Amino acid sequence: MAGLSRPLHLHDKNPIDSINLNIVGTSNLVTKCIKEDIKFIYFSSNYVYPGNKGNYKETDPLLPSSSYGWSKLGGEAAAQIYKNSLILRICMTEKPFVHKKAFADVKTNFIFHDEVVPIFKKLLNKKGVINLGGPVKTIFNFAKKNKKDVKKIFAKKTFKGKFPLNPSMSLKKMNKLLK
Repeated sequence: MAGLSRPLHLHDKNPIDSINLNIVGTSNLVTKCIKEDIKFIYFSSNYVYPGNKGNYKETDPLLPSSSYGWSKLGGEAAAQIYKNSLILRICMTEKPFVHKKAFADVKTNFIFHDEVVPIFKKLLNKKGVINLGGPVKTIFNFAKKNKKDVKKIFAKKTFKGKFPLNPSMSLKKMNKLLK
């Protein structure tokens, strides 16, 4: 796994790095996999979805609301061209939760990195696009289970309405494939 992810403001601050790492770098890897006839697995993000209604299925229209989301969608475009690829739209974070504050008004499917591994192993032989994450809840509710002293903040106030408040994903396809 390689690419530029967080903090998200880096994608606005230095879009050249965002493009080179997440779009061009991914395209180069896909090209190499095609030449070597190797399966390509791409870790994308739920931030490729618009983030206004939630419960996004893999087949729903994509319209990122951030430079980060656009950079991940650019990588997805390269992976989609290669039929021997798996795109996992993952919503994961570090364990323990590293931030002192968490959004109480943003719904998502956070899952810890270590919880992704067993799921990932079961999906390795699949192709196409699969949403991967945990149950839908606010970031604050997710964080407080692991970090009791986490403080509430609000994305509406922090970002003045310019942040996806509900990029949560439907996990029906993932759950069906895991049975």
